[in-house]
Amino acid sequence: MKEAAEIKKIPCAVCRDLMPLVQDGVASPESEALVKAHLAACPACRALRQGTDAPAVPQLPAPDDGKILQKLRRRYSTHLLLLAFVGIAVGVALGYTGSANWVILFLPCVWAVLTCRDTGMGKPLLLFTLGLAVLDAIIKQAAFLESFSLSNFLWNLASGCILYAVLGGIGWLIGWLLHYAKESTHENKDE
Repeated sequence: MKEAAEIKKIPCAVCRDLMPLVQDGVASPESEALVKAHLAACPACRALRQGTDAPAVPQLPAPDDGKILQKLRRRYSTHLLLLAFVGIAVGVALGYTGSANWVILFLPCVWAVLTCRDTGMGKPLLLFTLGLAVLDAIIKQAAFLESFSLSNFLWNLASGCILYAVLGGIGWLIGWLLHYAKESTHENKDE
């Protein structure tokens, strides 16, 4: 008997979440039994189900859609930036393997894929790319530490920033065009 009483005890919030499923007939028999038992014991939820407002039922705050979307966008952007960092770092690392021409193909491809997914990724990608250009210049100077000169470092820094920005810009343009083409085909399908 005590077990039956324990089964009937579910929080009002859980009952309210399950009520639409029971009303639509898609709830499991166990869930339906829990809701019916709770409604028999709880006048506030019973009044809510019948459509009358019971003052005893606390109103749950409505979720803030803006905050939820911002949180999802931040998480999505973080994943894209992580992918960008890994992709660009692999491209730069390929430049040190003796096949420096790989970066010319790899960097625009990474930019194009990420920009096609989200056109707002241009500024963060540019910052990552310029950061990697600075890292690249530092690595080049560290490799030739005995012949360090400020002019060589600045030349490597400037040429790396320009090269990576141009390659990234080409990738951004390709990605933006692909995104535009994708959006245009979705609009044509909707018509």
